[in-house]
Amino acid sequence: MFDARRPKALITGTPGVGKTTHCRKLAAFLSTKCISVGELLAGTPYVTYIPELDTYEIVDLDGAVKRVHSVVEPGHIIDTHVVELVPDPEVVIILRKAPDVLFAELKRRGWPLKKILDNVWAEILDVVLIKARERWGEVAQIDVTRRRPEETFELLKKCVAGERCHSDVVDWLGYSEESGFLEFIERLSRSESF
Repeated sequence: MFDARRPKALITGTPGVGKTTHCRKLAAFLSTKCISVGELLAGTPYVTYIPELDTYEIVDLDGAVKRVHSVVEPGHIIDTHVVELVPDPEVVIILRKAPDVLFAELKRRGWPLKKILDNVWAEILDVVLIKARERWGEVAQIDVTRRRPEETFELLKKCVAGERCHSDVVDWLGYSEESGFLEFIERLSRSESF
């Protein structure tokens, strides 16, 4: 299929959890490159821009995969929530954030409500985790909700150094149900205000 050049790590997770920030920090620490797949594909014929959602949608998956694989080299750190696009990394780390905190963060960024809801539901329902586990089996999860960025970075450094990766147990559906956030997000999703 494609050549087997393996990147050092994939940092993945729902948009808004801090993938790009940590990818850049980790790449600088390791003296390598951070390949931000979203930035790499923006403006290419493999994606189309959707203005009302302020996002890109993949329209040519095969072309996007070839483009990503063509630039990734051994040792690179990759940042994307679309796990289908990347070559098999040495380590897969999924950053997680409590859905209510993610909702507030994305709202502060001024994202369109539909885009916020799509991403918050993806986090609640473990969409990225499920896809990553289907593809690679073992993955590490780091809950960034109450961690300082420096703490998260230390955990990431250990993972890429070949030490045992710290992995949190995350149950955002249960958390959302217990906190009342699930009822809020369901009601908001049903509303016709967007």
